[in-house]
Formats: sequence, structure tokens, C-alpha cells
Amino acid sequence: MLGGAAIVMWVLAWRWVVPMGESAIGVNWGTVSFLKLKPSTVVDLLKDNKIPKVKVFEAEPEVLKALIGSGIQVMVGIPNQMLALLSTSPTAADFWLRQNVSAYIGNRGADIRFFFFFQNQYFVFVAPSTPPTFYLETSFF
Repeated sequence: MLGGAAIVMWVLAWRWVVPMGESAIGVNWGTVSFLKLKPSTVVDLLKDNKIPKVKVFEAEPEVLKALIGSGIQVMVGIPNQMLALLSTSPTAADFWLRQNVSAYIGNRGADIRFFFFFQNQYFVFVAPSTPPTFYLETSFF
């Protein structure tokens, strides 16, 4: 049986050897509402409250414009009705990215980190990497 000091040493050693993941508070930004705030107001609220991550459910131009230069990490939702087409046609996926994302990223653009779609009770995250990395999660971060 381990004594108290041994347990503390084991935990400290484990924490040093095993890299811990990044953690931060993020929010879901839904835009289906009767009374909407201006996207610039929402971004100001996020920044004022030091919220570094946001998940938007669709690539809405006004929302993505407001996030440009904010320093907030963004996860963008791909509409469910687009999944069949985007999963079978690289041309369609490229077109969707050019139409909905490309104008908002870049040197001083929005910090778009991930894309997601909703499948049953799980969110499926797609990390922009080569090859793409897929994450099945039940929560945002």
C-alpha cells in the first residue's frame, strides 16, 4: 500500500511525464433567435469575459467577419444537409470551403481551428491536418 508521500510523488511524476491537454472555456454561439445581438457585440462580450473559444453552428458571414482579428479560436459547423455531398465530392467540399470559410481566414483573419457536424448524439470534429484527423466527442472541447 502506498503512503501519502508516495502517492503525491507518483501524481507529480505522472503529471510531468504525461502531457496534459489544453483546457479553456468555450461557448456555443447559436444564431437562431428572435432577438439577436449584433455579432460584433457578441465578440466583445466573449473577449470581455476572456472566453477564448467559440463553436458556431454554421458559417454565417456576419459572425465570421466579427471574429476576424479577435484572437478567439473558432469551430465551424457543417450543415447536416451538406454532409452527403461534401463527403463524396472533393470538388463540392473545396467549393464549400471557398464560399464559406476562405474569405475569413488568413494572416489577420478568424482563427478557425476545427470543423464539426452533428451525427446522432455525437459531434464529429475534423481537425485541419494532413491527412484529416477525426475526433468523436460528446462535448465541445
